[in-house]
Amino acid sequence: MKKIPYIINICFWLYFIILIVERTISVVLSFVNVANIFSDGFNCYVYLLVFASVAAWLFYVIMKCRKSIKGLFKFDVDIPFIDLCVASGTLLLSGMVHTYYTIPVIQFISYGVLIVGILLKVITLHKDSDNKLLLWLSFIYLVCFSMAIPVMYRTFIELHILFHIIEGIASFVLVGFFTFLLILIFKGKNNLFLLIPIIVAVVLDTPLIILRWNEEINYFVLIFISLSLITFVIGYFVSIKTKQSQK
Repeated sequence: MKKIPYIINICFWLYFIILIVERTISVVLSFVNVANIFSDGFNCYVYLLVFASVAAWLFYVIMKCRKSIKGLFKFDVDIPFIDLCVASGTLLLSGMVHTYYTIPVIQFISYGVLIVGILLKVITLHKDSDNKLLLWLSFIYLVCFSMAIPVMYRTFIELHILFHIIEGIASFVLVGFFTFLLILIFKGKNNLFLLIPIIVAVVLDTPLIILRWNEEINYFVLIFISLSLITFVIGYFVSIKTKQSQK
């Protein structure tokens, strides 16, 4: 168990490295193939967000995460996991936009490694948790919630400007909520069933699914926002029952 924080730290950094590599490849290929990355408002937003997100991540890592870098080479370093959570959310913003040469497989691998790190944290919390069922429901909910964050893809529907505005707001806001929930897990909380994040997620994801329904149904977001909602309802009632039993 003493080595688990070390492994979790490695998971965070593998997530960082893999996603940075994918984002770098996608941008370099855009330049190599002379893609006009600032041809319109959509491309401007996508590429500027990638650049800004990576730059903000790098600045934050240098300022706040140097200790976790040392922790990659030593087992006894007290890792600042909260700072790593903030850094992960900052970098995740860059992965929520689809560039000309995005490589989804590599992105999924990076997210998968991060989820492994979260899983290991939940395992460390399991032994001392006063409600193990709520803890594991929270983990499932967090994973589903993260998958329900929409990635910005170009669309050609009639209301494409409105769609992209909603999509940009959704990806930005939901990444923020995901980061907040991730921080709660790493603070040792076993109850992530707060009303505001799921309400906002449903309100923002629903019009995105409806507006693009005739062009292409976003089954991925549809499935995971549905699973998030189902898991939330179950977890919310479990948390209520737990509070009632403690009175």
